[in-house]
Amino acid sequence: MNEREATLDPTNQLVIIARLSEFCQFRGRTLNERDPWAYMRDKLLQIEAPLLALKSQLLASMKKHLLEDMRAGGMDDERFADYKMLFEHLVSRGDFADLAIHLSLAAGPGAVQWVADLLPQMKAANMFDVERLPAAERGSSWEKLVKELQGRLYLDVLEKVLARKPRTAKRKAYVLRKLRAIVAEYCTVMHIPITAEDTFTPFMLPRVEALVAANLRLLNKYR
Repeated sequence: MNEREATLDPTNQLVIIARLSEFCQFRGRTLNERDPWAYMRDKLLQIEAPLLALKSQLLASMKKHLLEDMRAGGMDDERFADYKMLFEHLVSRGDFADLAIHLSLAAGPGAVQWVADLLPQMKAANMFDVERLPAAERGSSWEKLVKELQGRLYLDVLEKVLARKPRTAKRKAYVLRKLRAIVAEYCTVMHIPITAEDTFTPFMLPRVEALVAANLRLLNKYR
């Protein structure tokens, strides 16, 4: 599907990249902010609107491609599986469950009309809304991904530092410096864009969302 992806408005992507880049600047002017902790948290919160807009653009493109392919015929289960993976990253659990049952050869020719009726109702899922829910109401797959990121970023180690009393400004500044460095390294290794020359893909978005969520949980807990 990559060769047919629509050209997306780059504005939202550039805003996300700018906020991530500012978050990762663990050396420089951010160290002189009056409240560096609030500054870092605010940079992540500013990602919500452009991230949702980017996902909405990608979803509109995927809706169009899916219907075109299904109406053209010749779909096989491997192709359906590709679409399932893409939609799972873009929509809510409920919407995905409703759609997924029609994305297989076993669904028969009537699946095209079912999908055509379902797609207009689907909206891009907002990760920030999920994070606002009580922990028990978040999906297990989402929690698993965030917890994986928490481990990859050594947030449990940083929490132990913050848990020591007293929680001084100096200790919090140390944690922020470490956090910025770790996140910057992770983005480089995972090829998550933090420069304008890079681009997002639907497969990358869950990692970006989990990265933001994992860091926000830490920053919210100890602010």
